[in-house]
Amino acid sequence: KTMLWGFVKKLVIADRLALYVDAVYNNAEQHSGITLVVATIFFAFQIYCDFSGYSDIAIGAARVMGFKLMRNFNRPYFSSSISEFWSRWHISLSTWFKDYMYISMGGNRVSIPRWYFNLFFVFLVSGLWHGANWTFIIWGALNGIYLVAALLRDRVYAKFGFKAAKEKTGLSRFFNISLTFLLICFSWIFFRAKDLSHATLIIKKIFTFEKGSLFITNPTFTYSLFAIAFLLVSEYREEYYKDRLSPVNNPNIVVRYIACLALVLLILLIGVFDGSQFIYFQF
Repeated sequence: KTMLWGFVKKLVIADRLALYVDAVYNNAEQHSGITLVVATIFFAFQIYCDFSGYSDIAIGAARVMGFKLMRNFNRPYFSSSISEFWSRWHISLSTWFKDYMYISMGGNRVSIPRWYFNLFFVFLVSGLWHGANWTFIIWGALNGIYLVAALLRDRVYAKFGFKAAKEKTGLSRFFNISLTFLLICFSWIFFRAKDLSHATLIIKKIFTFEKGSLFITNPTFTYSLFAIAFLLVSEYREEYYKDRLSPVNNPNIVVRYIACLALVLLILLIGVFDGSQFIYFQF
């Protein structure tokens, strides 16, 4: 089941979204701000499904051979803060940076300014780890700034007697999840852009609300929306219902096999089989 879901993420979602994202980002100067916003959101789901799909395939293959690997992603786009996001995203790498850099630098057992520096520096290095390119460095620095800004906000709240919203359900949580997602999407612009000038162009077009029609390529755009909706519904059920309603986990073996067969058919019907590599193979 884990391997099958990994192939769905890669072939049905990530590679389908890549068709739209590549068409827009490779020709950013020809597209409007709204199209670049959509492409950036699509890329957020593309990179997640590409990398988590790869992880699921590896975890499932290892389990078949009797090995149990750690979970590498835990539905990160349901995070209500940046710190929660990074506790759910690429858990193996985040854990490595925490254990071998952050803690060795003193972690949070130092003065407050040094603590903030430790957080920022670790994310700066994580950006450099992805490549010696200004876009990766800014991506890492931006996420470090997000974390430090959140800590500063909490200190200001505490100083003036306010309490940060910590509700885990309802409208407050929805707002926090949405804000976290938007901040992460903004940082993904630098991760996806080929260089700093390219990233600057995209941001300028987005924030100046450059007019133009939404770029729609049928059936790619429609399939992409379906793929994201399918992912969100599946992960919503797993996040809030602990996967109790998932057909692939149904105690009835007939239902489980039918559900798995449906996923196979989904891959065959709308999967993209162009031999595209996993994004993280370049790192």
